[in-house]
Amino acid sequence: MRIGLIGAGNIAQIMHLPYLVELPDADVHAIADPGRNVVEELGDRYNIPHRYEDSTTLIEEQADELDGVVIATPMHTHAETAITALEADLNTFVEKPVAVTASDAADVVEAAEATDAVCMVGYMKRYDPSYQRFAELVEDEDEIDLITNTVIPPDVGGVIADVYDNVAADLSEEFLEASGENRSAQLHAAIDTEDETLAYAYGYHLESICHDVNALRGLFGDVKSIDHVDVFNNWKYLTAQVQYEDGRRCTLQSGATDRKWYDERIRVDTPEASLSISFSNAFIKNTPSKVRVERGTDELTATEHTPSFDESFKRELAYFLDCIAGEAEVLTGPREAKRDVELLSDLFRSYQDKELVGTY
Repeated sequence: MRIGLIGAGNIAQIMHLPYLVELPDADVHAIADPGRNVVEELGDRYNIPHRYEDSTTLIEEQADELDGVVIATPMHTHAETAITALEADLNTFVEKPVAVTASDAADVVEAAEATDAVCMVGYMKRYDPSYQRFAELVEDEDEIDLITNTVIPPDVGGVIADVYDNVAADLSEEFLEASGENRSAQLHAAIDTEDETLAYAYGYHLESICHDVNALRGLFGDVKSIDHVDVFNNWKYLTAQVQYEDGRRCTLQSGATDRKWYDERIRVDTPEASLSISFSNAFIKNTPSKVRVERGTDELTATEHTPSFDESFKRELAYFLDCIAGEAEVLTGPREAKRDVELLSDLFRSYQDKELVGTY
C-alpha cells in the first residue's frame, strides 16, 4: 500500500517512518514537512520519491496515487490536515490528540463520517500487548474500589537528544512565529481563557495525558462526571478526580519534570488485589510495559507479566493497514478521540468554573 507521511518531526523519525519502511505491506510513496532539509535527507535515506514542503500540495497531487496518509504534525495542525485528507477520500491515520479544541475535533468526526475512508487516531497504548493483557485482567475483576493514573514524563527533549540523531528542520522565524500564534490561539479558545500560563498548562497536559485518558476509556468507558480539578506549582501539575458511568472513581495525576526517568502507570485497586501497568518510555523502542498483580488478604501472591517486546507504534501502524485492507475495524476512531479532547479541555474549564463542552 502506498502511504504518504505528513510531518517528519521527532516521533515520525523515531517511530512512524522506520516502522512504515519495515512493514511489508507499506510503501512510503510521499513525504511532506515544512523543513526542506528534513524532507530531502529523509527522502534520500528511505528512497521516498515524492517530497513536499506542505501537506496540502502532497494531498492534492498524490491523493489518487496513495492508499493512505499518516499525519504526525504538531497537534494544532492535526484537525485541519486530517480534514483535508478525509475530504480527498484518503484513508487517514492522525496522531493524538485529534485536535486542540472540541469544536475542531467535532469537525474531524463530521469529515470522517462523510467519507468511506478509514479514520484512525494514533493511541498506540491501546495496541500495546501489555495494555491488552492488563485489560483482560481488569475485566475479570468484579469489584473495583479505586483507579489511579499517574503521568510524569521526563525531559523528553533531553532524552531524545541523548539517544537519537534526528534531523532538525531549518524553519524561518516567520514560520515559527505564525505556527506559535496559531497554537496559542487554539489553546486559549479550547479552555476559554486569557491566562497565558493556564493556556500553556492545557497544551502541555493535553499532549501528556491524552494517551492515558484514552487508555482509561478503553478500560472503563465514558466519564460521567468531573468531581475535582486542581492545577498548581505554576502550571506543572494537574490533579483531578473523575467518575465513570458505572460509578468507579479515578484519580488523574499529570506533571512535568526535568528528570530522566519515565513515570506513567495505571493502578486498579480491588478489595483483595492491586493490578497495575507501568508504561515504558514512549520514545525508546522495544522497551516493554510491565503488568503487576498482587493478591491476598491473608497471604500475598505477586505476579509480573511482560507479554511481548513488540513495539506498540509498529503494531498500530500494521493495524491501520489492516483497516485499509478491510481486515479490521477501527479501534481508536475520531468520535472517541473527540470525547478525549472534550474531557481534557473540560478539566481546565471546570478549574475555572467555566461552561463545559462535553456531555456528562
